[in-house]
Amino acid sequence: MPLVSFLMSNYKTPPAYLRRALDSMLGQTMPDFEAVVINDGVKDESYEILLEYAAKDQRIRLIENEKNLGLPASLNRGIEQCRGKYIARMDTDDICYPDRLEKQVEYMERNPEVMFAGAWADIFEENENKIVKTWKPSMPSKEEYRIRLLFANDPLLIHPTVVFRSSFLFENELRYSEQPIFRFSEDYEMWTRCIEYGNAGILEQTVLKYRMSQSENRITVRYEQEMKRCIDNVQKGLLKRLGISEYDPELHYRLLSGRKTYDLKYKTWMETIRRRNDKAAIYDSRELKRLFHERWYHIVYYAIAYEKNPFKKTKYFLSLYPDGYLCLMNAFFTRKGRKNK
Repeated sequence: MPLVSFLMSNYKTPPAYLRRALDSMLGQTMPDFEAVVINDGVKDESYEILLEYAAKDQRIRLIENEKNLGLPASLNRGIEQCRGKYIARMDTDDICYPDRLEKQVEYMERNPEVMFAGAWADIFEENENKIVKTWKPSMPSKEEYRIRLLFANDPLLIHPTVVFRSSFLFENELRYSEQPIFRFSEDYEMWTRCIEYGNAGILEQTVLKYRMSQSENRITVRYEQEMKRCIDNVQKGLLKRLGISEYDPELHYRLLSGRKTYDLKYKTWMETIRRRNDKAAIYDSRELKRLFHERWYHIVYYAIAYEKNPFKKTKYFLSLYPDGYLCLMNAFFTRKGRKNK
């Protein structure tokens, strides 16, 4: 049996992209793998390419859907066919570095407590030799990651870099959700369940070139609005566990992502979540409070450092939120120190 099973699903992939992805998989320095490739109900040029490659290399196991099932269902069908100790996700328009499997298997063998793990990735648009940026996330504690998933699918686990322990998926009956409401957030929704059963990790080495194309062929471009709704559906389910049914999706998403304009609504929303969690006991209360305090500090600091006169009623603000005083003082002296350099 192979040590690793690549898992890939094809649906109308541009021929040049597909060939490059297949070549990068077959060119791995660690040869002990199979490539389980699902052709999702298409009979176009991409299908002909898969037939060509499967005929040349027996490591490619081509699974054909009689009709289009969509990515989550296709991946689930592929998981059932995987025979490796590890299952490595791969997309048809991305490119593996030659030592991807070698590095990721070594990481998983070295960290037996990790059940699923991502890695770093170089981002490119059309020219694969022109790297736009590199995603270099670090995995926080398990509890912090659980809390962060409540707000967003941060680029911590980049889907086509993820490796699972097969036993972890099969023993806990973990599969991608095939519900239509999660159609374009299948990875995000999957992580929210996986983290309840085992530890996640990140290999802090670059193993993949991730295509960030603005081509209309890319799902993230063609279905941008629907993807946002699917992400909202994941968050609604997580908030429902806290007894929260109504919320501002934009405010909620922005709370733990990027720089944001100062607004007391963030503080109010954090307090609401914290109080609901005290009753529901879903997340560790101390870790939730710590993370919220850190976010509030950054909101206040950003307002002082980059906005003009953000606090017209500073005394009123401090009377409502005494911990804001510490935030204000830290931000003030940090900014003052920067100016004096």
